[in-house]
Amino acid sequence: MALGDFLFPHADLILIVARSFETDVESVKNKFSSEYQDSAAVVRLNKGDLQRLGLKDGGSARVKAKAGSIIVRAFGDDKVPEGSAIVPHGPWALALVSVPKDGSPPQMHGESVTVTRTDEKVTSLENLLESS
Repeated sequence: MALGDFLFPHADLILIVARSFETDVESVKNKFSSEYQDSAAVVRLNKGDLQRLGLKDGGSARVKAKAGSIIVRAFGDDKVPEGSAIVPHGPWALALVSVPKDGSPPQMHGESVTVTRTDEKVTSLENLLESS
């Protein structure tokens, strides 16, 4: 293990974009509300992966894919398979997936992502909209 890996641990995981009842309800109410951001700007990880990254529930994590990078809050969940990162369907998840040039739907599952702990603030919806 390199010194950088010890100081800044990361995990290479597989992205799963999933529907979330809470996120769907909040998106209908107001997509610019703090409640929507609190439900959509998250990544759920296996508790073991969360611990290996040195993250605590609700801590900030950078999720990086070929298509883009986001800062979200990370939560541990025993139901999440080890090696997976689940992000609710929404603008934060869409920032991570590549949109095919032929107009076909983006691949919402199986994208390789790297997750690292960070002290940065969660990416705001306004910043996501500016960068798209």
